[in-house]
Amino acid sequence: MKSASVIKDEKDYLEFVLEQEDVGFTNLLVEKLLQNSDVTFAASSYDHPLKGNAVVKIRGKNPKKSLHKAIDESRKELKELESLADKKLK
Repeated sequence: MKSASVIKDEKDYLEFVLEQEDVGFTNLLVEKLLQNSDVTFAASSYDHPLKGNAVVKIRGKNPKKSLHKAIDESRKELKELESLADKKLK
């Protein structure tokens, strides 16, 4: 990921782009976002097929707070996976 840019930042809506990032990573965030009852909509897509920049859209009670929570939950899940891999794949 080279950089992130906010496209829209409103009270109940956040839209941002992650340059040179594929939707595989952003789909993990979207999955975590959709588990949050404060989020009414979350999705990721490409801004343009040839550019390859991932766009994330979040609608809900407090999209920024929800995004930070999703990032924290993803980080914990990846740490657990890393620990499991260390134990099982010596």
